[in-house]
Amino acid sequence: MLIKNEKQLINFVKYSPIVVIIFITILVNVFIYFQNDVYNERDLKLYEKNYIETNKKLIKDQIESIHKNVLNEKQKLEDELKIKLMNRIDEVYTIVDNINKKFFHEGKEKVIKIVKESLRNIRFNDGRGYFYIHDINGKNLMHPIQPELEGKSLIDVQDKKGFYFMRKLMDELKKKDSYYLTFYWYKPNFDNKLFKKITINKKYEPLDLVIGTGEYLDDFEKEVKKYILEEYIDKVSFGKNGYIFVVDYDGVYLSHVKKSYIGVNRIDLKDSDGFEITKEIIKVAKNGSGYIRYIGTVLPETGKPASKTTYIKGINEWNWAIATGFYDKDLQQYLKRKEAELVQMHSDTMKKTIAISIVLSITLIFLAMYVSKILKNFFDSYNERILREINSNRKKDLILYQQAKMASMGEMIGNIAHQWRQPLTVISTAASKVKFEDEMQLSTKDSMYNSLDMIIKSSKYLSQTIDDFREFFNPNKIAKEFSTKQLFEKTLKLTSSRFDSKDIQIIADIEDIELISYENELIQALINIVNNSVDAFGNSNENEKLIFLEMKKVIDCDLNDCRLYKNCKKTKNYDCVSIVIKDNAKGIAKEHISKVFEAYFTTKHQSQGTGIGLYMTYQIITKHLLGNISVENEEFIYKNKKYTGAKFSIILPLQ
Repeated sequence: MLIKNEKQLINFVKYSPIVVIIFITILVNVFIYFQNDVYNERDLKLYEKNYIETNKKLIKDQIESIHKNVLNEKQKLEDELKIKLMNRIDEVYTIVDNINKKFFHEGKEKVIKIVKESLRNIRFNDGRGYFYIHDINGKNLMHPIQPELEGKSLIDVQDKKGFYFMRKLMDELKKKDSYYLTFYWYKPNFDNKLFKKITINKKYEPLDLVIGTGEYLDDFEKEVKKYILEEYIDKVSFGKNGYIFVVDYDGVYLSHVKKSYIGVNRIDLKDSDGFEITKEIIKVAKNGSGYIRYIGTVLPETGKPASKTTYIKGINEWNWAIATGFYDKDLQQYLKRKEAELVQMHSDTMKKTIAISIVLSITLIFLAMYVSKILKNFFDSYNERILREINSNRKKDLILYQQAKMASMGEMIGNIAHQWRQPLTVISTAASKVKFEDEMQLSTKDSMYNSLDMIIKSSKYLSQTIDDFREFFNPNKIAKEFSTKQLFEKTLKLTSSRFDSKDIQIIADIEDIELISYENELIQALINIVNNSVDAFGNSNENEKLIFLEMKKVIDCDLNDCRLYKNCKKTKNYDCVSIVIKDNAKGIAKEHISKVFEAYFTTKHQSQGTGIGLYMTYQIITKHLLGNISVENEEFIYKNKKYTGAKFSIILPLQ
């Protein structure tokens, strides 16, 4: 039958993990549940940011692409204009050549006169296009729009920018048959106002003539702009509410999804917040490009005003601002969809988490119950084995050994309780901290995880303590490899409660040595010696209670017993480990020191000792571990102070 402390220990080991597991499971699931709201809000902000950045890039790419296409289309139409002008020149060149061939016999002047009259009334490009003739020296021979120039040399004439266009033309025609020339010239019916004009000029060498034609770029650009607006920009759309609009720098809307705005000057347009929409669009366009936000006048989907982010880029050549944008309504609809997706995703995750938690908790509970059952069976079996071996009385040494074990079990359980007290306090404190922070709404992810880490770490420490004591109580005698540092740590762990309660200080000098022996037997022997020192302090008046524990390797030690090693020769020495335990408890009385290893010898009261501790130590060291043990009183100095105490010396083979 188990003693009361053992029952309490087993019940604690049996039920406390179950309570902790259930508590942690509930706590984690509640934390995850409330944390989902935080994650939803964080994710929605991230979605909003990504949506805005993505759509800003989208509208920017749209406008940049259109801007590039407009410039390409403009250049394309200019190239087409040059080709058309060249084709016209080639056509009239053929006419002039035919006239020359037909009337060549009538003389050069007669032919030139016929050519002039033949070309004077030819018109094209809706009446804007005409032909003019110069001689190879730059004198105008025929100009149907400005006849006052006929007979005058233009070689020294400059355009508005000081360009000697006729000199340039004559120089180029010396090198080639035809040449495109751009300059500023007077446009009929515009009060002597100069306009940029592109011309094509071609030599007709048989008559020393230069035949040319051209087009004013503003007339051409009107057609280009109209074509781009009607055939390109007005047809561009994207998404549900995406469209392109164009405003000139005077505030006139040239293109818009709402046709009633086209051709209307809206320079004073403001939104409901007083933001001057058109003026800001023009300002940004003149500076190159950029974004603005305002309440748009119309959302195509609803026909009502809506908040809008717009990207603008200017075409300063034409005084155009090209722009497009996206509406907040689209963003809100997008966020609603994403929020629904997040709620569903987190709901599914929560269901899976709860299911996994339940399965894991049940598994851990069964595992804890299984471990506690093993521990209970172990204690039951151990007690039954001790009783059976005591009652059998077949082997005196074994009986005494088990009696020593039984005598230390109560102390060991006390040590277990001592070892568990701090981690249990840590677990309780961490759990209380989590609960308090949750109630006070101070809980954070980091503090929660730190508390859980403390609980897990302490739980592992509790489990390790059980393993340590279980290993010590293991009756199986199997020689294994272990180190002196491990030996010291386990011995100290199993006896630390006695040191703490009596203010005893351990001074250790441990050399890390590997040996092969019966670890549990050696621990039992060391515990018996240490306990003897602890008991000795009860009769000592020393204020400072010290126990010294030293483990050193001895090279070529002489154990005077060949049986310590297999296949050894008596003339050969081997390496050993030396273990010395001493205290400052005044030592052992001279009349008793020779009897301390005898069975049932004790100087304690009958209720305090049986006299088998040091006897069993002697039996373990000499018979089980094949070593030597001795005891003597020793005077020594520590920190300049002289002490006297008992000194136990043990010599063991390393294998």
